[in-house]
Amino acid sequence: MKKSIWTIILLLILAQSTYACDCLCKNDCSFSVVANEMEFVALIKVIEYSDFLDEEIIGYDKKMPFSMTVEIIKQYKGTESRKRIKIWGDDGAQCRPYIGEFNIGECYLIAPALIRENSELGRKDDYDFFSCWTDYMIIDMDKRIAFGEYSKNRNEIALREFENQIKK
Repeated sequence: MKKSIWTIILLLILAQSTYACDCLCKNDCSFSVVANEMEFVALIKVIEYSDFLDEEIIGYDKKMPFSMTVEIIKQYKGTESRKRIKIWGDDGAQCRPYIGEFNIGECYLIAPALIRENSELGRKDDYDFFSCWTDYMIIDMDKRIAFGEYSKNRNEIALREFENQIKK
């Protein structure tokens, strides 16, 4: 009896410690709020997948990209001077979206975080996203509309309207 109780306790502890990302957004974590708080906001186009994970990701039938190179089409905030930047994703243990969610050739509104030091998870002066809030939205360039959680009550916004609302 004591052995089974200790086994259950051990399993509960391990289950809690192995879950990498347990997000509860206590405030408004929509793109409109995140974009106003972040240092860098831009309209980008995904150019290529740049680095790949060694391990297989369940539910993804190809080699999972770990980073992507994007071209900055229009910068709304920030001092970024490069035309192309690299954005890093999840390796299976981070609170980041998988880069496989982004399609080469597609455009996105982004408000990523700057990586401040080199590590195995990214390089200094590159960027990453955080899964616990909305820091990117896909763009339909023909309609010039961004889709995703723009605010608590809106799941899309025209680019022109966004450009008028973003704080510089």
